[in-house]
Amino acid sequence: MEHGFCGIFLLDKRSRFLYNESESREETRGESGTEKETALPMNDRVLEIKHIPTDGDGDGLLQIRAGEFRAALGMPRLCALLSEGLGGLSRGGTMEFVLRGQAFSPRSPRAALKKGVAVVTPDSALAREMNLADHIRLLPGLPCGRKKAREKAEALCEAYGFSVDLTEHAGKLSAGDRYRGEILLALLRNSEILVLCQPETALTPLELEELAAGLRLICKEGKSVLLLTCRPAAAALADAFDALSPEPDDTPPGRLDIAVGSVVLEARNLTGGGLKDVSFEARSGEILAIAGLPGSGRKALMDALTGASPLSGGRLRLNGREINDYSVRERVRAGIACVPGTDMDYGFPLDRVSVGESMALRRYREPAFQESGFLRKGEMGRYAGDVLNWLNVQRGEEEASENRRRCALTRETDGNFHALVALDPTRGLAEAAARDIWNRLITLRDERRSVVLLTADAREALLAGDRVLTLCRGEITGEFDPAVTTEKELGLYMTGRRQGGEERFDEE
Repeated sequence: MEHGFCGIFLLDKRSRFLYNESESREETRGESGTEKETALPMNDRVLEIKHIPTDGDGDGLLQIRAGEFRAALGMPRLCALLSEGLGGLSRGGTMEFVLRGQAFSPRSPRAALKKGVAVVTPDSALAREMNLADHIRLLPGLPCGRKKAREKAEALCEAYGFSVDLTEHAGKLSAGDRYRGEILLALLRNSEILVLCQPETALTPLELEELAAGLRLICKEGKSVLLLTCRPAAAALADAFDALSPEPDDTPPGRLDIAVGSVVLEARNLTGGGLKDVSFEARSGEILAIAGLPGSGRKALMDALTGASPLSGGRLRLNGREINDYSVRERVRAGIACVPGTDMDYGFPLDRVSVGESMALRRYREPAFQESGFLRKGEMGRYAGDVLNWLNVQRGEEEASENRRRCALTRETDGNFHALVALDPTRGLAEAAARDIWNRLITLRDERRSVVLLTADAREALLAGDRVLTLCRGEITGEFDPAVTTEKELGLYMTGRRQGGEERFDEE
């Protein structure tokens, strides 16, 4: 595979791109309220995507004009498929791409960039130990010298309202700054079409509105922007959008109204691994949602609670007993269950072990699954079959991401435990699958368990959480009641613009 940005700055499987120019609109609004586009003259389309596998007839169509800011509302998997196809990371399945009237099928990110199409995803490909100024100097084929390129970057930041520090290492930038930084690099390469994949996972709602204002200015210069998102609120920021999937249900999941019980998991001044004096109490019969953007310290906090990484300071108690010196296995025995995030396949690694072995990972030392040090794989398989039947998952369907997560969550909560730590349990899932996970967490909460939900999604924190804390750069920045808090307010504390949580936020 070829890579863009030469040498050290790699455009790998975590980053993708798209773009183009001009203005004009001929839309009709359907009965559902979604804007639908009439057939455009061939010379007015800069990008056309045919045969999109939508949930309806499976033959969706997207047409983007020059100078247009357009959004496509679809499931996360569809957004990823579109961005990978446009960015040269896959062939796009059955979809056909037409760029300026000609078939477009890039074989690499570099090939897409040469055609003026830049794809930006939330999973940044910036080198963590390099700043944006270093990345700018590495851009190939700059029309001017490095100094002028740096000056141009600063001018673009000022013109479009991108408050990005060009001198800070990428690893220390916020998720939003890294996302805006990659857009800046695409603009410096004179990209004509920007394809932004799911920016809502890296930006808070307020940051997304600010970005949209800058994107409109970019479009006025003749470039085109395609926003791929699974959130109606994000799609509504564009000048027009196409609904490729049904809109999600925003009603909160049902739950019992029960009183919060005693403290189950108590953290006091946890320090180390990127954490700075993190303190909180998780109680029985409560979902404590801790919302933080990528890089905020959520993974470090999960490792600290489960014993996967040592702490340099602080105290951790489970049901009043100090467990700082407990190993991971000892904490599991004490009653801490954990569902890790996507980097660890949600603890369900089917590509390395069988379904039965995956299901028994937490209990393989029990006599039911081993004898004299030898695994009883037949018993493991029978146990896995019972769980799959209970979850209504057919054999062969365990590979699906939503089924892996449901199986992992069931395995971790099958038995005696007091507190569950779940990291990004619904990331990248369609709305229906995400609600299944939320309902399972709420069931555990209603069974008087304690659930600590670590998430980058402010909406998820407000929908599923009974109480919400915000985490930014390893510090707790606020505590909120979901019933009287908005996503925008939460976003201010997730980005560190505000701290304390005691001031009310006036959206007007």
